[in-house]
Amino acid sequence: MPGGEACAAARRVPRLLLVAWVLLLAAWAVGNPPFAAPDETDHYIRAVGISEGHLIGVADPSARVGATERQIRWTAQAARLVAIPAGFDPTQYGCELGPGQRSAACQNAADPRPAPTTLVTTVGNYQPFPYLLPAALLRAGDSPASALRLARLGVAAMAFALLAVALFALYDAQAPLTSLLGLVLVVTPMVLFCGASLNGSATEIAGGVAFFACLLRVARPAPPRWRWWALTALSGATLALSRSVSPLWLVLALAIAAAWGGVRPFVRRVGREWGGRAAAVALLAAVAVNRVWEALYGSRTLVDLHQLHAGLVAGVHEWWTALPDLVGKFGYLDIKLPLVVPIAWLALVGALIAVAAAACARRERILLAVVVAAALAGPVVFYAVFLRPIDFGLQGRHVLPILVSVPLLAGEALHRHRDRIASRALAGFAAVAIAAVAVMQPVAWYVNARIYAVGGAGPAWFLSAPAWSPPGGWWPWLIAALLGGAAMAAIAASALPDLRRGRAAALAP
Repeated sequence: MPGGEACAAARRVPRLLLVAWVLLLAAWAVGNPPFAAPDETDHYIRAVGISEGHLIGVADPSARVGATERQIRWTAQAARLVAIPAGFDPTQYGCELGPGQRSAACQNAADPRPAPTTLVTTVGNYQPFPYLLPAALLRAGDSPASALRLARLGVAAMAFALLAVALFALYDAQAPLTSLLGLVLVVTPMVLFCGASLNGSATEIAGGVAFFACLLRVARPAPPRWRWWALTALSGATLALSRSVSPLWLVLALAIAAAWGGVRPFVRRVGREWGGRAAAVALLAAVAVNRVWEALYGSRTLVDLHQLHAGLVAGVHEWWTALPDLVGKFGYLDIKLPLVVPIAWLALVGALIAVAAAACARRERILLAVVVAAALAGPVVFYAVFLRPIDFGLQGRHVLPILVSVPLLAGEALHRHRDRIASRALAGFAAVAIAAVAVMQPVAWYVNARIYAVGGAGPAWFLSAPAWSPPGGWWPWLIAALLGGAAMAAIAASALPDLRRGRAAALAP
């Protein structure tokens, strides 16, 4: 391929990926029924309260939400009363939730202008930052459903901006596919589903992706420009201000990046450059704000180490059950993908790690192995220490903000040592992995859409007679999801010239 054409093709890769994410986020934000994401009603009530000017509502110690006494005691700490204006009461929604996979047809009868009321939210003391933009947007809605969709679009805009930061931090025009391969595999359907739902996990996960990508950028041999320090500070602060446990993920991400770049060189770079010092100050300030909020309003964590061994044993089962969540489990975690999808996706991540390890130097290979081992064991410990004492199960989204570091680190390692692998083999692997993602992303969206359109017992092709439809009907959002997959397929196709050149070279006398 002539030099000009090669450069043009390289520039198309990030644009196509951004287009794919925009289309898929839009399809998720509108195509998923209102309040059909984990605890979305509670998060919506929290956002309505903030839109009324209340960062923290009135405590409701009488609230009894939960299945066990320990759950009830935990949620009572976060329970807050919120005055809901006319037209914003979400109580009629969520009627499709519960046993079985029912369609969202019951939402068709919801009153679009409910009367004012007062409701309790069990996330009333959560960090306020993720709700600020959604709260500003939702008041333009004329019904609970439209208000929620506007809030979702605000969340999706923040998630997209953070993913875009990650993309440009990792992108290398000399090798666009290998530089972005880890990122493509990190952004699973679950990342986009959370990114298009009203919850704190959206900014926490996308912030984790952006922050670690920026850390990898500043750890590269070439001195980073000031903008990468600024984006490191911005994405890290977003991560730190997302949820109560987020500073832990920030510290772990910093530790991994410092080990990757060499602890002394990494620390010297941060201390020597004014951008690094400013970023460090910003991160410390964000963590301090998080800790001050938690000290004033946060729930008291009930850490119980007396039965740690039993908790670790139970944690293995919890982690095994939650593992497919990393790829996708939707609704209230009751809509599962066909098993082949999470298996195939995780197999691609495993293949990326294996190929990167084969190309790495010994020190980097050891670090990659340690990070993978910690990623496998960490969620078990997290469950045993933090979740089991309050009788809550482990969800993949809880640990995704730090687990994203594994594929990103493997992708960076492969990109750094790509010259050690035959170009044809590397191009083939990248093309296959991205093509598989191009298929699985719209498939995941379709699986979720079908359940809410016609129910679990409905026909596989639901567009001819859906019981429930989003605004505009199903066709625009199906087309958006398919075009998102097509944009990713076009990225995979950009590897074909390298494959042809490699084949020609192999056949040359």
